[in-house]
Amino acid sequence: MASRFVFAIGLSAALAVAQAPAGYKTFENKLQRVTFYYPVVFQEVPLPPTEQVEVAKYVLKEQPEEMKRVDERIFKQLKPSLTVFCFDLAAPKTPGGNRPATGEKPASGDPATLREAMEAESRVGSWAKFVERLAGWRLEDVPKKPDHFRLAWAGQWSVPGCIPVGYLVRKQVGSTVLGVYGLSLLPGEKTLQTQVTKVANGLQLVGDAANDKAEAEIDKLYASGKFRAVDFRKKARAELASGWKAVDTENYLIVHHSKNEGLVRHIARDIEAMRAFYTQVFPPVGAMDSLSIVRICRTKEEYHQYGGPPNTGGYWHPGNEELVFYDYSYTMKTMDEDERKRLEKAKVKLTDDDALLVLYHEALHQYIHYSIGEFSPHDWFNEGYGDYFSGAVVGDDGKVLRIDPSPWRIHTAKDMCEFGEGFIPLKEILEAERAVFYNPARIRFFYAGAWSFLFFMKTSKEVAAHPVWSKMLGSYFDTVKASYAEELQKAGANPDLGQKTVAGFNARRKALKTTLEGVDIPELEKVWRKWVVDMKDPWPSKRQKRK
Repeated sequence: MASRFVFAIGLSAALAVAQAPAGYKTFENKLQRVTFYYPVVFQEVPLPPTEQVEVAKYVLKEQPEEMKRVDERIFKQLKPSLTVFCFDLAAPKTPGGNRPATGEKPASGDPATLREAMEAESRVGSWAKFVERLAGWRLEDVPKKPDHFRLAWAGQWSVPGCIPVGYLVRKQVGSTVLGVYGLSLLPGEKTLQTQVTKVANGLQLVGDAANDKAEAEIDKLYASGKFRAVDFRKKARAELASGWKAVDTENYLIVHHSKNEGLVRHIARDIEAMRAFYTQVFPPVGAMDSLSIVRICRTKEEYHQYGGPPNTGGYWHPGNEELVFYDYSYTMKTMDEDERKRLEKAKVKLTDDDALLVLYHEALHQYIHYSIGEFSPHDWFNEGYGDYFSGAVVGDDGKVLRIDPSPWRIHTAKDMCEFGEGFIPLKEILEAERAVFYNPARIRFFYAGAWSFLFFMKTSKEVAAHPVWSKMLGSYFDTVKASYAEELQKAGANPDLGQKTVAGFNARRKALKTTLEGVDIPELEKVWRKWVVDMKDPWPSKRQKRK
């Protein structure tokens, strides 16, 4: 059998247009429309694939001397950053018609997918629209410096003498607007202005020759014809941030900034093993042609800089079509002393096993999204199964050996069912739509309840022996798939995103109603709750002692 992954190659700079000054580095073109140089003390942060205006973003690697007196926690809230942008101005409407604006997507109805909606929201066709993206900042002209602007913070800020500041330089070439802006805290204002100005001085549009060279480098990687979705893979590779690499597998492209090559190889093997396992449990509606992206950030901080939501360890974004998480073991090595002590007190140590746990969970969301028609089932099903699969143990032969309990959910679930701490009735768990399930005050109890119910349904003898309970999960999955297809047909040949959202809601409601027909929910809850209390705990020492 051929190896499932072949290479991890970064692109070299496509074309150096101008000599970078001392302390600066030339941007790697990678098919972008512009070239520039940036300070080497900054590190590039990847941009979401749906981003239409920003070309590149950078954050300062370390706290500089002029900001040493700034509390480290405040510094991390607004690390100095540089963002390069480029967009085309909309062509003015003519009396003879409504020709689509240059750089704007031609009008063809409402977006049909979340990705299309995000791309449309990201586009701008005027300077005023671009300024709207700088929410919270007010632009002020710099005297005697045309197209230079100070960015004044318009919001509230609780730290006197250390307010947010910014600087922006704009250029225009024909109908194309390009430029750079930087954000920092007041002690770093002068340095920031110098850096933004230098980046702007070297910023220019590039011709097709640079693009052709970069494209040719990527073409060589796929000349063998071993992989499908080659155009999608090429685009993702062309958009790699500096220092990031990519690894191809049969069904995934893994983009990463991790130094842990062993972890990357492990992920490349295990994600294909899990994909095969998901397919057995959830046969897809049709051909699974979409290529999935897995993004591994180097640290937790980098994960949040990219857009990782607070209090999460990973996420699947259906709009960006990416599964995103970070290198847990490297994060543990690089975190500060306060963070380390907090984890030690909670008896937590971040390891590669945690990274794999997140991978198995989020990869299920990614698979389900495509397998049932690009929408989500109820969260008890989606998150419950995600946590269920997070307990997978994959052997060296690349096959799933067994499913263990979730170390992240078992103790909360036991406390819920044994002591009533945060207990959520089963009916409420099953009926919860997203806003209810993700309520910050109760989300951990919903997660624990959903996981423990799924684990009970999949592994208990009580369910296996019951003529109705044993069919519930299969009934829900089959019905939600069929119902969504039926609801889409009602919406017409080309339903938009709004119509798909309504179809998904109706499909979930119908699937749950069908699944619960003939089910005595109070009795099922009683048996499930007792089973969780009696379930063997593989990690009893990590459970919080009750006073």
